[in-house]
Amino acid sequence: MTFNNRSAVITGAAGCIGRALAKEFVKHNVKLFLTDIDLEKLEAFAAELRSEGGHVTAYYLDVTDLDSITQAAEKILADAGRIDILVNNAGSWPKGTSLETTDESWLNIINLNLTSVFRISKAFGAKMKENGYGRIINLGSIAGIVGLPERCAYSVAKAGVTMLTKTMAMELAKCGVTVNCIAPGVIKDTPIPTAGTWLGRYGTGTEVANAIVFLASDETAFITGTEFPVDGGRTLGPLNPTFKG
Repeated sequence: MTFNNRSAVITGAAGCIGRALAKEFVKHNVKLFLTDIDLEKLEAFAAELRSEGGHVTAYYLDVTDLDSITQAAEKILADAGRIDILVNNAGSWPKGTSLETTDESWLNIINLNLTSVFRISKAFGAKMKENGYGRIINLGSIAGIVGLPERCAYSVAKAGVTMLTKTMAMELAKCGVTVNCIAPGVIKDTPIPTAGTWLGRYGTGTEVANAIVFLASDETAFITGTEFPVDGGRTLGPLNPTFKG
């Protein structure tokens, strides 16, 4: 995979997947503009990457706040000159059944996991269109494919991310901008054994990051509008408890 002098924004970069992705991008000499609501934690991580030779800058961003998005995007675009890759990674998956979730909680979860993707993609996508090049990768979830009990609003939000991905992919297809979605299963820092996937373990942040790096590379210009599960086969169907493969 090649990256021809590319620059990337990652939201939620202080978390498990965000950190793993940043480390992989550094290996490919991608200039990184990292954002997170926990700026202190992010600054420490950015310093670590810079000590390893990475070109990395950290920014505060609350993805649930439109003013914060606008200010961060303006600052990043001014500092970077151009952004080639956007990874909408920030989000969380609080519990709540369809009958228990309050209106306030519903709106907060949709805002964090779906509306933020729409807003941030607009903030950077316009410049990508103008430049005639871009890779937007959104973080969906298996919850948006099969649904998860007690994750009602989250599942709906992630299903929305998939449809937003497809719509934007069609709208930007002739502008040199691709838009794709990664749908992780349960991800841990280490591959913990579990009966919850056909592969018999949870995934790691690095495994998700590798899929994102592939879709962000120069070689994937003919891939757009996809939903790419990274889930150990979780979405293939019901698990067979006797399966040993």
